Amino acid sequence: MRKMILKMPPALLIILCASGGLIGAGLAGQETPQAQPDTFQLGLVLKSAREYCARLERAALDFICLEEVSETVNTSRDRREAPVKQVTSFASVSGYGNSRERQLSFNSRPDAKQNSDYLYDYQFIRREGKVEEKRVLLEKNGKKAKDKTPPPQMAAFNFADILLAPIQLLDEHYQEYYSYKLLGREKTGDTEAWILEVAPRLTGFSRYLGGRIWIKVGDSSVLRIEWDPTTFGHFEAILARGESYKATPEVRSHSEFGFEKNGLRFPSVDFTEEAYRGADGKSFVRARTSVVYKDYKFFTVETESAVKIRS
Repeated sequence: MRKMILKMPPALLIILCASGGLIGAGLAGQETPQAQPDTFQLGLVLKSAREYCARLERAALDFICLEEVSETVNTSRDRREAPVKQVTSFASVSGYGNSRERQLSFNSRPDAKQNSDYLYDYQFIRREGKVEEKRVLLEKNGKKAKDKTPPPQMAAFNFADILLAPIQLLDEHYQEYYSYKLLGREKTGDTEAWILEVAPRLTGFSRYLGGRIWIKVGDSSVLRIEWDPTTFGHFEAILARGESYKATPEVRSHSEFGFEKNGLRFPSVDFTEEAYRGADGKSFVRARTSVVYKDYKFFTVETESAVKIRS
C-alpha cells in the first residue's frame, strides 16, 4: 500500500530495474483515430474500478488469517561510517481516512546478517470507516512464542493495510492527485485483466504512490499491484547506496490479492526486495521481506448490499 529498503512496509518498493521502470506512453506520431478508443476504454475501466473501491471502502469486515513473514537482511556492504540510526519515511499505504507508513532505516553494523521467520495470527476489523489490525506472534524461527509476546520490529520493511491499498490509487477521492494510462489487456491463466498505470502528479510526497494495477475484467476487482519504488519518497537514499556499492539498484515490490469473498479480494502475498546488480552481472540482495496470507476465516463480509457471509 507498497507500500522499501531497510525499514518500510507492507505495503510498500516496486519494480525499478527489474521491469525497466514504468511502461512509457504510446509512441509519438501514431494515428490520431486510435487515441479516442483508448480514452473511452480508460474511462470505462476507471469508472468500474472506482465502483469496486467504493464497495471495499464501505464494507464492514471482520476476518482472521495466518500471516507468514520471512525477512532477510544483509548489511555487510554498508560503510562503517554510516549513521548509527536513521529512520526515514519511505512510503505509505493509505485507505481513505486511514494511513500507514512504510519506513526505511539504516543498520550501521557492517557485518550484520540475519534471516528471520515469523508466524502471526492476524485479525482485520473494519466497521464504520475505522480499521483495526491485530497481530499475535505464534512462532519465531520455528519455535513457539510465549503468550503475549509482542510482535517484533521488522529490521527491513514494515507492512500494514495491504487490503486497502487499491483505494489509495483508484478511489475517486484521490483522482486529482494521479494520472492514469491504460497499458492493455492480458490473460493470466483463465483470468482476463486490464493493466492500468498510475502515476502521482506530485513527486517527492510519500503519501502518493504509483505503479501498475491488474484489474479483473468483469468485476473490476484488483488482482495485483506492482509498486513503483521511485514514488515512495527519499528514493535518493537507494541511489546513493547504489553509488557506494558501485552497483545499479534493482528494487521491486508487489502485492497480490488472491482470495475472493463476496465480490471483494483479500491479500495473498506482499513482497519487497532491495537488491543491487554490479558490473559483473551479479546481484546482491540487501533486504527482502515476504509476507504470505493463508487460512482465511471470515466472520463478517458486509457490503452496501447488506449481504453477510459467515464461514
